Amino acid sequence: MKYTKKICLYGIFFIAFFMEVFMSSVQAADAVLVPGVEPLPFKKLMNIGNALEAPKNMPWDVRLQNNYFTLIKQAGFDGVRLPVRFSDYAKDQPNGQLDEVFMKKLDEHIQFALKEHLYIILDFHHFNELMAEPEQYHDLFLSIWRQLAYRYKDYPVQLVFEVLNEPHQNLSGELWNTYLAEAVAIIRQTNPDRYIIAGGENFNDIDGLKHLVLPKINHLILTFHYYEPQEFTFQEHPYLGYESYKNVKWMAATQETQRVADRLAIVQEWAKANQVPVLLGEFGVNEAVPKKMRSAWTTVVRKEAENDGFSWAYWEFGSIFGAYDLKKNQWHDFLLQALFHS
Repeated sequence: MKYTKKICLYGIFFIAFFMEVFMSSVQAADAVLVPGVEPLPFKKLMNIGNALEAPKNMPWDVRLQNNYFTLIKQAGFDGVRLPVRFSDYAKDQPNGQLDEVFMKKLDEHIQFALKEHLYIILDFHHFNELMAEPEQYHDLFLSIWRQLAYRYKDYPVQLVFEVLNEPHQNLSGELWNTYLAEAVAIIRQTNPDRYIIAGGENFNDIDGLKHLVLPKINHLILTFHYYEPQEFTFQEHPYLGYESYKNVKWMAATQETQRVADRLAIVQEWAKANQVPVLLGEFGVNEAVPKKMRSAWTTVVRKEAENDGFSWAYWEFGSIFGAYDLKKNQWHDFLLQALFHS
């Protein structure tokens, strides 16, 4: 009897094992919506915004703490996009060297996130001087990436580089394509297989893809940001003049949801033509909007991104667009529902 039981147990084990392998292969196959493009190893990420992208010595409303990574992991996310204003820690330093005190603190955050088994995207955020005067800050931009690439060259593949957040203003067209190619080439000298993320001009807008030329390298990811219609998602928010917009509604009507599908389809077609995987790097609705509308918009955009085979990163963790209430130390359940279950 004991021998028979062992055979049965082993049989059940091997059946379960092969079923798991089979289902994993099926899921992987389903995820490959762009022929020849390997699906990304991270799918659902959270931006920790309004923290390290604040100006140097001028903290904003989110003070980064390591337990935020734990909370994000426990909630079900598999990665964090971490915006950092690296330029503020290099532009006034001797020879443009990144401030070592700041970088050691950043190292600690990255190492903690990796121990939580999270992918972490190191996003070069708010280099406003480069946008206004690209020629003047060109060398500093490349120098910072040379330093970052060397510093993190031995880190695991779960650390991902994003070349520059939302190029705009005077950094556009062929100039941005040139700067992007130069930065990628520098990164690849010391990080031959690391994932690198890049997007188009005009704040990583979908229409910015028209002029984008991506370098032909392995492990390159296309990113774009989606907040449309901005009169709705940004309303009452003092950003680009949207504080004057109030009570703008989004009701998930057929024409509204179709608009989302049509816009994201542009990205999917571009990705297919260029054989590249996609990360929707930012999307969200600010807290001035009623919960039901925030939930509805977030659900529709998230589902459409997943249907198109995109990974996504919600904007953001604990500030105006936040999914987590830092004062009450709890998640907004309606947003977690929109991001995972609706």
